[in-house]
Amino acid sequence: MILVWKLLRQHISIPQFAGFFFANLFGMLIVLLGYQFYNDVVPVFTAEDSFMKSDFLIVNKKIGTASTISGRSNTFTNEEIDYILKTGNRDETIAGIFSLKEAFVKAIGTGFGNISPIDVEIIHNFSGKPDLIIHNEIIKKIEDLSCSVSHDSDYAIAVVDVKFLNISINTKNALECKNLILNRKDDGHKGDFGKVGIIGGSIGMCGSVDLCAKASLRTGSGLVYNICPNSISDILQIKAVENIVLPISDDNKGCFIFKYIDEMIDKMSNLDAIAIGCGLGRNEENAKILEIIVKNFKKPIVIDADAIFFLRNIKAEILNRNNIVITPHEVEFSRFSSYDLKNIKENRLEVVNKFFEKNLKYTLVLKGKNTIVKSDKEIYINDTGNSGMATAGSGDCLTGIILSLLGQGLNAFNSAKLGVFIHGLAGDFAKEELGEDSLVASDIIKFLPKAIKYIRE
Repeated sequence: MILVWKLLRQHISIPQFAGFFFANLFGMLIVLLGYQFYNDVVPVFTAEDSFMKSDFLIVNKKIGTASTISGRSNTFTNEEIDYILKTGNRDETIAGIFSLKEAFVKAIGTGFGNISPIDVEIIHNFSGKPDLIIHNEIIKKIEDLSCSVSHDSDYAIAVVDVKFLNISINTKNALECKNLILNRKDDGHKGDFGKVGIIGGSIGMCGSVDLCAKASLRTGSGLVYNICPNSISDILQIKAVENIVLPISDDNKGCFIFKYIDEMIDKMSNLDAIAIGCGLGRNEENAKILEIIVKNFKKPIVIDADAIFFLRNIKAEILNRNNIVITPHEVEFSRFSSYDLKNIKENRLEVVNKFFEKNLKYTLVLKGKNTIVKSDKEIYINDTGNSGMATAGSGDCLTGIILSLLGQGLNAFNSAKLGVFIHGLAGDFAKEELGEDSLVASDIIKFLPKAIKYIRE
């Protein structure tokens, strides 16, 4: 060490040595700080953040009257302007509203273009909390939307959380169905929205009519009646909350008996529409019961499930009415049409079109993937739904939906068209949340409100 010091002293002075030392020290410090900064910054751009999400955006907007109040006419809605004036025309309020609009369009990745500032409306509840109302078709692609805004010094800080739908929906079909769905009277009562009846049920088959009733209620029916054998009425009464159970004498046999047909006709006389077949059973007397009901009840009818089993026993002219909807799956259709099942499976559309060459007036709903709805003049192929809906009770839900729409005043074809679309869409929403494997019929009913709300919006 002494030798090194002697050698250094021959070439540099002590002040020079000190200068070199501190210069190297500061240089090393700069290198270390740079390296640390690199390690701190890189995760911001590469790592998953615990708070920020891909569909979550925060926008800071500096407050300034000059930058916000200009161009109000094409930036703020009348309701927003009223709120701004009501709260004192404050810069904070103006900037907060605009920052929410901007945060939304940036969150969905479009910016202002096809979406104008007035398409994004900010409303405030009684406590002042803002909500986003979107007046644009983009809302069809959004499942959930939330927002908040706060202020920090000269900045309005807007937070928008957007959750997009993961299902694909045919816009054309959705628009057609939106045009079909009926608006409810503001001053309406339950009698204005359809009084419908479900004729069915037997020992061991109570669930079918219950599912059908609940689906009808969720689709908007004002009053739903379960017309069932007396032997199972107590079971249904336990399950019934909103629907009404009307028992029919059955001599404790657990199924309908033809000798009480007058009692059945009387119970349905004041109804707007009926469905028959859910859980009906295949008691041989049901063929005569079905025929008498169709002959006597001139209003809309949905024929499903076990009732379809007996259609071959009924004269074709009795069924040939434009207010009847028949909803078979492929096996049931094969039975009453006499067409080969293999041919139906392979050529669904061609077979249905050929079947209607017989000048049929009723509406047929051939269930399955891409359900076909056919009348004498119109045809519709549905594209909602998934394989998870291939489960017991799914058809009963569809019957209840179509029944409800008939009772509310839609014609047979439109009720079936809108019904299968709603039914499939509810199933798609259920699949998104629950998966196909675990989907059951009651899940379809659970998501009916979401499906109907989506169509209305």
